[in-house]
Amino acid sequence: MATGREITYSQFSESNPEDVFELSTVSIPQQVGSGEVLVRIKCSMVHPCDIGCASGLVNGIELPAIGGFEGLGVVEKVGADLRKRFSPGQRVHVSATHIFGNWKTWLGIWRDYAVLPSEALIPVPDDIEDDVAAQIFVNVLTPLAMVREMRLGPGDVLLQTAAGSVVGRVMIQLGKIFDFQTVNLVRRKETASELIETYGIGTVYVHNGFSGSAEFLKEEIRKELGNAPIKFAIDAVSGDVGRFCLEMLDPGGVIYFYGALSGNSRVPVDIVSDLCRDNKSVKGWSIQETWLRTTSDDTKQSHLDEIWRFLSTRKIVLPAIGTIFPMEKIRDAVIASRQPGKTGKVMLVCESL
Repeated sequence: MATGREITYSQFSESNPEDVFELSTVSIPQQVGSGEVLVRIKCSMVHPCDIGCASGLVNGIELPAIGGFEGLGVVEKVGADLRKRFSPGQRVHVSATHIFGNWKTWLGIWRDYAVLPSEALIPVPDDIEDDVAAQIFVNVLTPLAMVREMRLGPGDVLLQTAAGSVVGRVMIQLGKIFDFQTVNLVRRKETASELIETYGIGTVYVHNGFSGSAEFLKEEIRKELGNAPIKFAIDAVSGDVGRFCLEMLDPGGVIYFYGALSGNSRVPVDIVSDLCRDNKSVKGWSIQETWLRTTSDDTKQSHLDEIWRFLSTRKIVLPAIGTIFPMEKIRDAVIASRQPGKTGKVMLVCESL
């Protein structure tokens, strides 16, 4: 019987998530249900949310679990009910949760082969490269969905942290597409210089984690913006950086917290002065947990069509993959993905791209 590999974990570790993963050999399923597809997975991403799952910080993970949220695969077998929609040899984006229909829990795609329901598959246009298609859900749909939900447009100002991440870079490009201004926070001077050169923007600021006074940086940002209010912010860092963003919001503004890259998931909030007196709003946001559960299939498909169009016309260009690892080097891949200041995303491959 033909065999493949999968990367699993049977315990959580917040301090050393790289140590929980194991590579094992399993039989390749020979049959698929009428509403299922057998996919040969070519490559998959190593995202912060994947590390969060192995750390025990993500809801809905039942142990033992297969790692990995998204990637790119090729259809091998198609169930009887799906033969008008999928065909052998077709490239598909694969995800660990249902993209369409009712949200369902983790399936995991760090493996050579997976039998997946049609709801977890997105057909990939011919002109989109594998390494781009493999990351559209977390890195492209996340910022686009927030832009659409916030209804950002001409004259709006969005303050964002982790601006050097792929999500942050896509948000900068969406600002150009939809004509809103991004104010971008990064940790390193080198990142700031590179963003300014790559995207032709001036509003990039370096922070030190705000271990000291943040008043000088506040003054610099306000000086640059003039009278333009900051009514929108997104934060993937949390802690003191998230607090800074909340303070920078003008009355009536809203901040979306969508991650805790700092490792500190707490942001001090004064209910009276921050929220009641200034009418600011705080929203927790997750593409998997909140957006998928509350968004119609028509809206999801509309967003995906928009993404393919932006990528095809190069209105959105993703940075090159940073480091590629084979599946047997999963520990090294996880360690690399957690390194501060790394260049590009980390990818796992099951075969040559």
